[in-house]
Amino acid sequence: MIFRKQLTISLWLLIALPCFSQQHLSVAVTTRLDSVTLCPGRERHFGELYLQTTRLADTYIEALPEQGKRLMKRLEESFVTYFLRAINANNSNIEIPDEWKTYFAGDHSPLQLKLIGANAHINGDIWQALTNNFSAEEIGQVKPFYKKYYKYISRSFDELFQSGIRSDKRLRHLHFITLGFDKLYGRMMLKKWRDRQLRLAILKFEYPNRFVAMKKRIDKKRHRIDKMIIRRLQAKE
Repeated sequence: MIFRKQLTISLWLLIALPCFSQQHLSVAVTTRLDSVTLCPGRERHFGELYLQTTRLADTYIEALPEQGKRLMKRLEESFVTYFLRAINANNSNIEIPDEWKTYFAGDHSPLQLKLIGANAHINGDIWQALTNNFSAEEIGQVKPFYKKYYKYISRSFDELFQSGIRSDKRLRHLHFITLGFDKLYGRMMLKKWRDRQLRLAILKFEYPNRFVAMKKRIDKKRHRIDKMIIRRLQAKE
């Protein structure tokens, strides 16, 4: 199924800034993402999705207790740097991280770019943001807040889904013949991907050998998903 591998994602904020209040940081992040959406390059397409999800993230984080707010803010700030580094690498003609190479190569439609970007960011960047910025103990602390955030991400997925079936006739046909089950399945896959990245991060600390094996499997799946998005969705909208 097409939506089996095409997700949103939705994920979070922007680059870490020195010594700003939480309110100023939020404004600065949204402003920066706005600037990404105005860029002439292909980064603007996933940037639009990112901006939409960032606004949902702000709502969720603001309502958290102090510990949850602090942990999730740190995750957001570190997580987004992987997307920004990929943009910088592409613009500077230096090596692009493997998870983002498909995004910045080829002639893809805006819908394909949003899905490929979601695949790269979820299935390639989350575990890195966790393990490079949190201890094993802190990952355990952020885990419940990370999991609860899924319901906010799913809203972004729903909007991308509706955009997809409007712009791609094969998706409209799939939605019709499955009686809407494709949307439900897409939500399930989004949750599965995020949960798997959390398990991968924990394995890196607790069982390094198992981490290596699991990461190889995920990388292969990520590459297959990219190929599926390119092959089965329309190249032009």
